[in-house]
Amino acid sequence: MIRLAVLASTADTITAHLGASAPREEGCFCLLREGVSRRGRRLIVSEPILPPYDAWERQETDMLRPSAQWLSALVSRALSERCGLLFVHSHPDPRFPAGFSAPDMTAIGALGETIAPMLDGPFAAAVVHPSGWVANVIDDGAIRHVDRVLSIGRTLRALDPPEVRLTRTAEQHGLDDRQRDALGEMHDTLRGLVIAVAGVGGLGSPIAEQLVRMGCDIAIVDHDRLDTPSNVRRVVGSTISDLRATTAPRKVDVVGAHLDHLGFDVEVRRVHGDVRREDVFRELLDADVVLAGTDTHGSRAAINDLASTYLLPVIDVGVRAGAKQDGTLAALTAEVRVLTPTTPCLWCRRVISAEVIHAENLPADRRERMARDGYLVGGFGEPAPSVIALTFLGASLATCALLALLGSEGEVAPSGYIVDGLLAYAQETQPVTPREDCVCRRQLAMGDDCTPPLLPTAARLE
Repeated sequence: MIRLAVLASTADTITAHLGASAPREEGCFCLLREGVSRRGRRLIVSEPILPPYDAWERQETDMLRPSAQWLSALVSRALSERCGLLFVHSHPDPRFPAGFSAPDMTAIGALGETIAPMLDGPFAAAVVHPSGWVANVIDDGAIRHVDRVLSIGRTLRALDPPEVRLTRTAEQHGLDDRQRDALGEMHDTLRGLVIAVAGVGGLGSPIAEQLVRMGCDIAIVDHDRLDTPSNVRRVVGSTISDLRATTAPRKVDVVGAHLDHLGFDVEVRRVHGDVRREDVFRELLDADVVLAGTDTHGSRAAINDLASTYLLPVIDVGVRAGAKQDGTLAALTAEVRVLTPTTPCLWCRRVISAEVIHAENLPADRRERMARDGYLVGGFGEPAPSVIALTFLGASLATCALLALLGSEGEVAPSGYIVDGLLAYAQETQPVTPREDCVCRRQLAMGDDCTPPLLPTAARLE
């Protein structure tokens, strides 16, 4: 699948610029980068380049042709940025269907033949119609349709025309009635999403079941096996019989089989592997949103970069059972962090540490030796105290954060908050805006030009 992800501020700038010239066609260009996924591509749109006064060789109600002089300047700009270009133009008349006309296709093909071979990145084109966006990308001289167009800011908006979004899902009368009553138009957006769940232990497995029951296609990603008896208390779909298996079953297989058994008409794709490895990381780029319940700093650091670098929203959730000095239960806290191009990343929030990541990647014997010598504080790889009531609370908060991400309330909802299920309180966490000196600002919308540091490429862990 090919996705076109547009920074929300860029989409708004383009819409305002094109609308000001109606009923004449208007256009602009944008810098374009990409991330290559396991199944397709994620085209990433950041900065718009609005036309100068002499940009158009011809501009009419049904015709728009850029001048050779402006095209030359645009190619020079793209080469200096080492990226590609997206040509966007409007079809302002709502009486005509959304999409490219026959003359458009001829013109885009000619532009592709001229411009694409010069660029260090992809060349694509989009039509903006009153009902939505339609896009194509040039691949080796061939025009390929872009399957999905998304605007990514504090919220996620589907820019495709409504009729395109509706073709992705089949209405399941009866099953969908109360959900549609609750969600309204958001229901169709939700049902059309592909969502990756990174980590399917006590947190991720109930997240995955909620998503399946809401009608979403999902990919479940985990490198672990169900080899710890205490996991059976919390991992959805696991049973005591799993502990009697000769070889501990993979978590993605246990959870995946359970989700398939529910009988909903959705795809549950299993990915057994570590998100810190290149091949598994690229599986995440085939999603529209990632919900992360992993428990290592290294895996969370890799997933964290998706939000800013690839314009791929991430909902990160963690839980903690607190105790007093005498061992009695004192708190059941779940913390949710909504990571988007406009919200603080995990580095901004100082919830992941480079020192801990380094320690996690050390050989076990060296890590234990350094811990004994006092160089490392805290346990690494040791199971944290937990209870299913807490993990289900965290899972539900994460899926509620997903719904906020898809609606207008997401613009004003906090992007980070803690909820204590025991003491019944909630509070917003700091900071509320990204740090300007953070790596997430330098890598914004850079795609594969800034691939995050990962472990050496390897086959999926077995």
